[in-house]
This record gives sequence, C-alpha cells and structure tokens, in this order.
Amino acid sequence: MSSLRKSSVEDEYWDTSRASAKKNKGFNLFDDTVSVETADELRKSKRLLRSFDEDDDDATDTINWDGTPSADTASRTPQPTTVSPSPMHQPIKSSLSHDKSRERLHPIQQMTHTRSQSFTIGAGNVSFQPDSGSMLYSKSHEKLSTSSSNTSLNNQSIHDVVTSYQPKTPQTNDPKKLVEQIQFLERAFDRAKASGGSKVPVDDTVQRIINGEQYSLEMYKSKDDKFALLDRAIKLHDGNAITAIILFIKKTIKPSIFNLELQRRPVAANHLISYMKAHYDLKELEDLLGMLGRNEEAAMLKYKQAVSISDAGAKLKSLDMCLRAHFSANPQLSGETPLLQEHIALLERQRPIEDSDKKAELSGMVMMFKQYPRKASILNMSAVTTLYYCCFYHSTEGENHLACPEAIRKQHQLTDKQFVWTALSARARLKQWNGVDELLTTKGWFGGTKARAVIGFDRVCQILNQCNAPLEVLTKYLKLIDNTEKRLDLARKFKCHNVVIETLVSMKDRAQLDFYARKLQPGTVEARSAAGALNNSSIKWKN
Repeated sequence: MSSLRKSSVEDEYWDTSRASAKKNKGFNLFDDTVSVETADELRKSKRLLRSFDEDDDDATDTINWDGTPSADTASRTPQPTTVSPSPMHQPIKSSLSHDKSRERLHPIQQMTHTRSQSFTIGAGNVSFQPDSGSMLYSKSHEKLSTSSSNTSLNNQSIHDVVTSYQPKTPQTNDPKKLVEQIQFLERAFDRAKASGGSKVPVDDTVQRIINGEQYSLEMYKSKDDKFALLDRAIKLHDGNAITAIILFIKKTIKPSIFNLELQRRPVAANHLISYMKAHYDLKELEDLLGMLGRNEEAAMLKYKQAVSISDAGAKLKSLDMCLRAHFSANPQLSGETPLLQEHIALLERQRPIEDSDKKAELSGMVMMFKQYPRKASILNMSAVTTLYYCCFYHSTEGENHLACPEAIRKQHQLTDKQFVWTALSARARLKQWNGVDELLTTKGWFGGTKARAVIGFDRVCQILNQCNAPLEVLTKYLKLIDNTEKRLDLARKFKCHNVVIETLVSMKDRAQLDFYARKLQPGTVEARSAAGALNNSSIKWKN
C-alpha cells in the first residue's frame, strides 16, 4: 500500500509539473521546456531504476538507450526493497539525449540525491556522487563526450594528435597571427616526427644536423652511442654538427670520461676551443687548454686577459701572476718570458711618472706643461712612445730618474736608430736646435768631433722639415748627405737654393744650372750666386 500511495503521489506531482512547465521556463537549469514526452520518459526511467534499486551503495545499474535493462543487469536477480518516501532515499532520474530535444534532470531530484549510485548508458559511464549539487549532470555529460571521443583516438594520425593538443588560443582573423599559428603547428608536427619513440640511427641524426632539419640527441643514452655520433660528424667534416654534438656530450657525461675521450679526438677539441673563444667562456677554456696540455695557448690566453684590464694597478698584478703561473714555470715559453718581464717593468716605470706629471700639470707651476699640455696618459703606452714622452718632457733628467731617456733605452734594449729617431723628433718639435746638434755629434778617433746620423741625414732633414726647422739648419744637414742625387732632390723639395747650386756645380752640369737659375727671382743672393757660377771659366762643364 505504501508503494502504491507513493506511486500515486509521484504521478500527481509529474502531472502538475507537466502543466506548469510551460509557464515557468526558469524551472529548468538549461532553459529547455520540459515536454510531455520528456516527463513520460522520466517516469519510465524512474520505475526501471526503482526495480533495480539495491541497498549496496557501490552497485552499478546498466540500461540501454531505449530504456530496457542491459544483458548483464538482466542476468542478476535484484533483491526487492522497500523504498522509503523520505527524500534521502528517492531514486535518481537519468537524463537521455534524443535527436529532437535535449532532456535534463529535474533540479529537485538533483538536489535531493544523497546515495552514491552509478549506472552505464550505452558506451559511456555516468557516475553520480553525493553532494555534487547542480554541477552533477554537466560533469557526467563531459565524461560521456570524452568516452565517446576516445573510441576513435587510435585511428588518428600524428598530425591529428598534434592538432588536437594544440594550445587553446582565441580565434582571430588577423593573417599574421594565423600564419604564426600555422608555423607553430608545423614545428610541433616536425618535433613529434623527430622524437617519435624509437632511437634514430646515428647516420640519420648526423645527416639531419647537416641538412638543418629537426633532430633530437636526447634519445642517445649510452656513452658509445654519443661518441659514435661525434665520430660520424668528424668523419663528415661538418663543423656545426661536431660543435652541437660535443656540447651535448659535455653536458651529459662525466668530466673525467669527457676529457679522456676529447684528448683522443683533437678535431673535436679544436672546435670546442673555437666555440669557447667565440662565446668568451675564458675560465672553462683555460681549464680545457691545461687539461689538453696546450700550455702555450693557455699562457697566451691568460696574458690576453691581463692586458685587457683597464686599471693599471690591477693589470700589473694580473701580469705578475701570469708570469709566475704560466711563463716562468714553463720551459717551452723561455723565449717569451723576458718580453713579459719587460712589459711589467715598463708598466712599473709608467705609473709613478704618470702620477707625478699629472700632479705637476694640475698645479700649473711647471711651464713645460703649460706651454705643451699633455694630450694623453703615458700609461699602457709602448716603450718607444714612453721614450718620446720622456725625451719631450724630461730630456734633462739624470739616469737615476725613472723618466731618464737613456735609462729607458738601456732597460728596454732599444736600438740606436730607435733612440735617435725618437729623440730627434722630440727635440725638433721643441725647437731645440742645439740639442739636435748634440744628438748628431759624436767623438772621433783622435778626440775630435764629427756629425753622424745612424738613420741617415736624408731622414734627419725630413724630420727637421716636418718640424719647420730654419733654412740654415736644413742647409747644414742637407750638405752632409753623401748621395748627390738624393741631396739634389731634397734641396729642390725644401727650396734650399744654395745647396742646389752647389750640388749642380759639383756635378758640372751647366745645362741644369742654367735652367734652374732662370726660375730664381732676379736680384736675389741665390740668383747672383748661380750667375757667378755660370760665368766662372775655371769650371770644366760637362755640357
């Protein structure tokens, strides 16, 4: 009787719901009108579910899409139970999809469900959990869609899988963004093909690197496979492939094994060294060169690092450390060690001179720095430039002074030509013509003096002319040039007419002297000297 009473009450409820469904559309969660057919189907489903209701919470009831029980469900003998009219024990109505209209669970049945039941509809499992609220149906609907879509997953190609798992981006009509998305998908597809499952043969991977195609080295785990890749790249003489593979091996293998194998492959070592030089991995490069026994390259690298330091004090310390660590302890660098020692000695000399002259210039008390302001610092200059600086500003200093030119000459073993050329340029710029005479005068065999220029008097005249030396000074040193042709050319170039006339007379070339005399200004001393030489009958002319 209780069951009949319950059934009549529920039928009355569904009849009233069917009448009011058309009026109150907000009653349905999805704004769909509950039709008469929908209510009938729901009642039919309710009766079927009530007949298969069991006390076990984990029981699974399975029905077909037409509402009839499935085979495995029909085979079981359900235990008859008495359904309480309490809302806590009311069965759950299933929601079936039809072609004509979508049908949803009644909100009251969704909210009053507390028992945990699951039943299978067709190929999709719909699980109902307690206290899931109004989101119960939407989750089960997603499971149905996912389950049905998985049935055809095995039939999809790689391109379909990559396309289906692409990042969710907002739809756009911008051609540029569409092109970018297409390119991204193409790259994803290529990566999927390149890394697909099994290990690619070594030859194929190296060929992909050479051709600029997509490749993956992560699939090679063993040491033999990794170095087989390297050996193949070395055999093909492709630098890009060698560099890419050697960097991969360096990251994925022990340093001890890597260093041992690298020593056996000098070609790969050279490529790795070039890569580190280009990317300024100087610390690792220094260790690598030391490990390979290339001490000379390691010393030059350390010296280059020391020279690149801008601060003089820090540079001096770095050079000294480089000398002790790399040059002095290596017999193979015995020829370069004195050069580094001279570099250090020159820098030690330049620092105090620079500090002293900088203070003197700022004080404004030294006339030399006021008349000839310094244009640059002496620090980090070469030995010859340092000599010129000291000849210009400190030419009178004694040998005990750091700025003495003679002391610099002796310590750095400058040649006579280097010293004379540099000192002559400095004194000529200062217009110290007496100093020029002292520089070019030496003692003879018998205690006398004579003019001597190790660079040649022709170069002396060129330096003097560049410094705007007076005509009499140029004339004096032009006459000391032994080669008459060179003396005549320089005299004409510098317009030393007396030297030209004297040279032509000594050559007894009347024709050239007559031609040159016509170019001189009449009435000048040079014109009268040329006319007197042409009229001199004691000269035996060649022409």
